[in-house]
Amino acid sequence: MKKLFLCLFLLCALFVPSLAKEQFVGEKVEKVEVIGNELVPKSTILYYISEKPGTTFSPEKVAKDIRTLFKLGYFENISVDVKQGKKGVILRYFVKEKPIITDIVFKGNKHVSSRKLKKALGLVTEEGEETKLQTPLSYKYLDKLVQKIKAYYAKHGFSGTEVYYTIERVSPTKAVATFVINEGKQATVCDTEIKGNKAISASDIKDVLVTKEKSILHLRFTAPLSKENLKKDVERIKKLYYSRGYLDVEVGKPVVVHEKGNCYKVVYVIKHEGKPYRFGKILFEGNRLFSARDFLKLDKKVRPGKRFNQKAIEELKRRIIRKYGELGYIFAVVNPEVRLHPDKHTADVIFHIYEGERAYIRWIRIHGNVATRDRTIRRELDLYETGVFNTVRLERSVRRLFNTGYFENVEVKPKVIEGTNKVDVDVDVKERLTGVFSIGAGYSSVSKLVAMASISKGNLFGTGDSGSISLQAGSRVFDFSLSYNHMWWLDRPQTLSLGLYHNRYEYFTYTTKKTGFSALVSRRWREDWNVGLGYLIERDKITDISDTAPDIVKSEEGTHRIGMVTTFVSRDLRDNRFLPHRGTYFRTTLQVASNVFGGDRDFYKLVGDYAYYFNLNDLPVDWELPFVASVHARIGYASAFGGTSRLPIDYRFYVGGDTTIRGFKWGEAGPKDSNGDPEGANRELIFNFQLGYDVTKMLRLIAFVDVGGGWWDKYDLGRLRKSAGVGLRVLTPMGPIRLDLGWKLDRKPGESASEWHFGMGSYF
Repeated sequence: MKKLFLCLFLLCALFVPSLAKEQFVGEKVEKVEVIGNELVPKSTILYYISEKPGTTFSPEKVAKDIRTLFKLGYFENISVDVKQGKKGVILRYFVKEKPIITDIVFKGNKHVSSRKLKKALGLVTEEGEETKLQTPLSYKYLDKLVQKIKAYYAKHGFSGTEVYYTIERVSPTKAVATFVINEGKQATVCDTEIKGNKAISASDIKDVLVTKEKSILHLRFTAPLSKENLKKDVERIKKLYYSRGYLDVEVGKPVVVHEKGNCYKVVYVIKHEGKPYRFGKILFEGNRLFSARDFLKLDKKVRPGKRFNQKAIEELKRRIIRKYGELGYIFAVVNPEVRLHPDKHTADVIFHIYEGERAYIRWIRIHGNVATRDRTIRRELDLYETGVFNTVRLERSVRRLFNTGYFENVEVKPKVIEGTNKVDVDVDVKERLTGVFSIGAGYSSVSKLVAMASISKGNLFGTGDSGSISLQAGSRVFDFSLSYNHMWWLDRPQTLSLGLYHNRYEYFTYTTKKTGFSALVSRRWREDWNVGLGYLIERDKITDISDTAPDIVKSEEGTHRIGMVTTFVSRDLRDNRFLPHRGTYFRTTLQVASNVFGGDRDFYKLVGDYAYYFNLNDLPVDWELPFVASVHARIGYASAFGGTSRLPIDYRFYVGGDTTIRGFKWGEAGPKDSNGDPEGANRELIFNFQLGYDVTKMLRLIAFVDVGGGWWDKYDLGRLRKSAGVGLRVLTPMGPIRLDLGWKLDRKPGESASEWHFGMGSYF
């Protein structure tokens, strides 16, 4: 009907001018006017009109111009009026523009979010940002979107999906398209059956399937029942058999049986397993830089006589390519060829290697930085123009940029210059907010009314420096602190950190005052290592002690000075120090206080930390495990010496709380005095086990188990305290926020069952 109307309209446009004004044929065109356009510029319309002032008027040319304008897709109606002017013919084009679709809305989508649908329609970028719609109304375009929506639902196991759209004009030039969706029913796999398997158990085969049985564990991660996923299942079963040496395996087409309602049963048939193969000869061809022995050291699973393993071959291929990349040979190509000997059930593997040329960096370009200076970014890169392009240095550069905390996202993209061994490196960064200002007030039975204000700023003036100032003031509380971190001090990879603080707290049973100054210089050493040396001078005073004060407070009455030197060594190989997925972290810190350093107390404190992060998706299995496992261990020892008989209370180990054993109050998992108050310890041992799931790039859910204790006499593994719990991590401009709920697993009389914990910054 639409096409018929358009044809009739064009016929009218062709003949009406000539019928009404036959005398205009052959006359000169004096002027061409466009009337009714609001969205399309007049100059654009005139560009596509062949009739120009000074040309000879022709109805055929007018009709052709109308067709050309319609093809642009911007107009609903076009009409032409011809009239006599003073010097010739005046043509007036009356246009009615199609409205612009400025938004697309979905209704009825209960199981699929609108954002996922927009992503399926190509309306969301790879970075997760929605594209700004400025599309002229086109029924053909909207019909295509309907088909894409139906295809998306079909791909995800829905049947009977119905979709239609409505158009609502929100202004004369703008419209909103609403897609009304009846999702239909989603097929659910209630049972899977494996037939014909002898060499591999049914449970092992089910573990690699994309199509899982419906269960509480699989509700979140189950793929839908679809032809595409069933094909993937067959390939995964084959890969599983290949990984165990069964190269003659044959897998039949899965059979889907309808049980009841939306429930289906899927039957997988192993037609033939065959006998397992073993590795025969392992050969390498084309390698000059490395020997066969060098390659075989990379994966011990690939050896003559061992059970054939296809995954091990692919892993060895990946490691060989990485080994070349470490030397700058990023053009290296590795093609493993498998030659079967069915009579012997052995398989020779020949790795054909093309080493290529060494790659060098031509240009490094920085993109996306608005506040951050180019120089601030470049100094974190371990890649240099004219230098060798090294994949290890590339990974280190990305890690360093992430760990500055200034960027939400970092991508380093190498671009090979065609016909050369040169590479251009594009560094794309997305900056995050690094400044925070807060002001407020609070009230407690101890502090009474307290006013608070703080301001902190990272990446000051784009230099990478950071600073903060905070103040709390009330009738019983005063706390002031000032800090500044100067990055790349003296234009070297070292940081100067300065801090100044003064506080006073009036508790019910005593009053404490502290004033101190600290300075620390830390330096990057040997790529991933850091060493630091610092000094602190502090004066503290405890007065107004009542008889009911804790024993450890009574022992500290009076005025004391602490002059302390701190040194540390650390190595950070985490991919992201705020929300790590992979890598390790190690740090050893030694603090020594002595009258030699300006104090009146002698003691030392030694602490060692180690953390390991592992993405479970890196495990050699065929199913998705979107979790991050982490293990943290800490051991500490402190002791007084010289003229000091007791370890100061502020430098003891208090085990229990959000940074040690969650589920316990501060110090509750360590020694207590005669009143039951935490007195701290001179030894600590802590183990934290954690499993995390990233909901988004900024939010992680966790489950944890903590084990540890604090002691005075010796490390007593028989008196470790234990807890378990859940929590979340949120990445904010202020840094990571921690919220945990822990339950005691060995609760004692008088202790609470659980504790909530809230904190700022990374724990481990």
